Amino acid sequence: LRKLDVVAAIKEAYTGAWVHFGQMLRLTWLPGILYIALTIVGALLDAEANPGLRFLLEIASLFLWPIIAVAWHRFILVGDAAPGAFHLHFGRREARFLMVSIFLGLFMLPGYIMTALTVALNEGTGSSSLALVALLGLVALAFGLYYFVRLLLLLPGIAVDEPIDPRLILERTRGNFWRLVMLMLLATLPIAVAFVIVGTVLLSLGLPAFVVYVLAAVFYIFFAIVGVAALSIAYRELVGPPGTLAHQSVS
Repeated sequence: LRKLDVVAAIKEAYTGAWVHFGQMLRLTWLPGILYIALTIVGALLDAEANPGLRFLLEIASLFLWPIIAVAWHRFILVGDAAPGAFHLHFGRREARFLMVSIFLGLFMLPGYIMTALTVALNEGTGSSSLALVALLGLVALAFGLYYFVRLLLLLPGIAVDEPIDPRLILERTRGNFWRLVMLMLLATLPIAVAFVIVGTVLLSLGLPAFVVYVLAAVFYIFFAIVGVAALSIAYRELVGPPGTLAHQSVS
């Protein structure tokens, strides 16, 4: 079984994001700006006063992210850089990426629903049957999270036109669940902590909101690049170079 070197992968992800930040930003600047703008507007809106508008913004963001992620995965794994100044194409790759992303999220939906319902219905009654359902919900959540993490490497494969083969991905990620969890935590947690610290300092200095938003956007973009890079590196190390799944699926 292949074992992912988490430290080496994290080091490569951060180094690559730092060195190629400008290239990856230029590659997806238009969908990136739209995605961040929609995210900020959605966060500022009153969800109760503008539920329809907020829903539309979330749907638009949902379609923008695959454009960004696919472009970055392809740049990292195959060195592909789309020509032209405006990269805002949603095609077959992006559609497959979005559908599989939604499918992966559904793994945790049953557990989430069971847990949320028991919390809502319990209201301090301490019912043993509700407690059992809540326990089953937590088990379902853990089960869903386990397969969500194991199958995350489907996404870089889709970006480089590999077939969707969950069986092969599960085979290649066997024994690497905790390594993949650590990879994603180390890829995102340091930036999240730095973001909170820097944001707190900037707000305490009384800087204009616009400046804070711009700096927050830079942090957010770097955060996203490192996360995508970490997944791409894990895919390369555990699954193999692009074309591996296509070759093994045929054989």
